[in-house]
Amino acid sequence: MSMVQRERVRPLNNEEEKRRDFVLYWMQAAQRAEWNHALEYAARAANARGKPLVVFFGLTEKFPEANERHYAFMLEGLKEVGRTLEERGIRFVLRHVSPEAGAVEMARRADLVVVDRAWPSHPVLGKVRIMKASGLRRKFDADAYARKYEA
Repeated sequence: MSMVQRERVRPLNNEEEKRRDFVLYWMQAAQRAEWNHALEYAARAANARGKPLVVFFGLTEKFPEANERHYAFMLEGLKEVGRTLEERGIRFVLRHVSPEAGAVEMARRADLVVVDRAWPSHPVLGKVRIMKASGLRRKFDADAYARKYEA
């Protein structure tokens, strides 16, 4: 991927850029380390500033419509994302926390925050299956995995 098209980039506020510790990419919808426009934009921004890039993902048991199978699939993918980012010299922070709260906390130390476009909220017809924290613990030690990548 040689460039991120200008139409893919949209400022979300008019704040002055801060000079802080790192550039933050808040990973949401595009849970991949390759062919990810927001990640590539964040990497370029970090390089231009001479700052490290930190990728944050907040893991919550409240993802809409998610069940244990969804979490197992997502967590396997996030393991691969973590390995690939590490190979590129990019720090990956996965925390068992509300994605929004975690991103706000991480952003306090960031020069710039880059986000991918999250899936829009939508009404769900029928039964919604939400995985409980106990189900997540049976399938995966999220706290141990998050500690490995904590900031």
